Amino acid sequence: MAAGLGALIVGEYDFSGLKPVVIGVLFGLAVAEVVVWVGRPTDRWLAPAVGVLVAAGLVWAGWISVHHRGQNVPGGAWVAAALGAATAAVRTRAGTVRSGGSGSPPGS
Repeated sequence: MAAGLGALIVGEYDFSGLKPVVIGVLFGLAVAEVVVWVGRPTDRWLAPAVGVLVAAGLVWAGWISVHHRGQNVPGGAWVAAALGAATAAVRTRAGTVRSGGSGSPPGS
């Protein structure tokens, strides 16, 4: 849901210059943070799944940005999708890692 809503918002921007880099990284971080915060994930498959959803959202945003002009998805959207997917996967994976230990709560 976060990737879809984000795509609708980001699709209003032009994917040119350095904007795709900034958009990709921030979009990936934002979606991953929502997933980690809401889901408290523990499954390893979730990180790649979030990366795919972020990439799809950014490609859709690229299509939204040019669809009324009849152009193809801009190259910047593909760059943003790759960066966003990588960022989201790394951040989500970091949120799923549990620290080692005895498994008992602190102070037990």
